[in-house]
Amino acid sequence: MVTITLRGRKVPLLYTTWEMKQIQEEIGPLGKVPYMIGGMNPEDEKDTSKYGGVEQLESLASLIRILGNAGLEESGEEPDLTNKKIMRALKPNELTDIMQLCAEAMNQGMETEYPEKQEEGPVDVTLEEINKKKVKDD
Repeated sequence: MVTITLRGRKVPLLYTTWEMKQIQEEIGPLGKVPYMIGGMNPEDEKDTSKYGGVEQLESLASLIRILGNAGLEESGEEPDLTNKKIMRALKPNELTDIMQLCAEAMNQGMETEYPEKQEEGPVDVTLEEINKKKVKDD
């Protein structure tokens, strides 16, 4: 799990369907969130004129609050983050790293784990072919 540090406190970031819903309700459509937290213009990715602006800072703080409170709650800690606490804890030169960690946490939340197929001893190819034919004939 991805963690960030806010004033010495380790905060795990968790992204599930619940947080997906909250992000859309509070920040905006998921397709625009990377632009909003990055201070970019969704129409022109090279236009970063909104970086450091009120909208970008609020969007980033809200994303951290949503993911951080989810991680704290799942870890049995008090989900007590607020946008104000987050912005007071972050230094402006940390914004880029924090954005990347949030993106990493969201990517982890989207991953699907499939158990690896376990082989149970040696495989008899001839016996497998016979069993396949039996299934087809039945």
